[in-house]
Amino acid sequence: NPTPKPVESDLLMGCWRLVYTTSESILGVERLRPLRPRPKILQSINTATLVAKNEEWVLMGLVRNLVRADLTPRDDGRTVDVQFKRFGIGWLRIPAPPTARGVLETTYLDDDLRISRGDKGNLFVLVKDGPTRI
Repeated sequence: NPTPKPVESDLLMGCWRLVYTTSESILGVERLRPLRPRPKILQSINTATLVAKNEEWVLMGLVRNLVRADLTPRDDGRTVDVQFKRFGIGWLRIPAPPTARGVLETTYLDDDLRISRGDKGNLFVLVKDGPTRI
């Protein structure tokens, strides 16, 4: 890993596009086909405010769903605790319950590529898609 402590790096800030994941829930494999995310799934990270936003588009890109989360870095420089704060389904915004939480470890980070693993063992491969959207 060219970035030994990715959570502390400026490279983490930005908008990242998901190109591969083992997470069936993120891919929406159990949803009806029109409700599966298309054409892309984005994750924006603001390292100054420690906030993340995931966005997906459904119904052929007509409706945007999102989730906002607060990030709490751990001492290892690779891992953050994720506390989801708000879900958005189209125009509807719903507060997340306190139990909506997770852990994310970034195992590889460079200028264009990020590889992370979630607390349920899922793998996430993302490429830089531009500046952060939050």
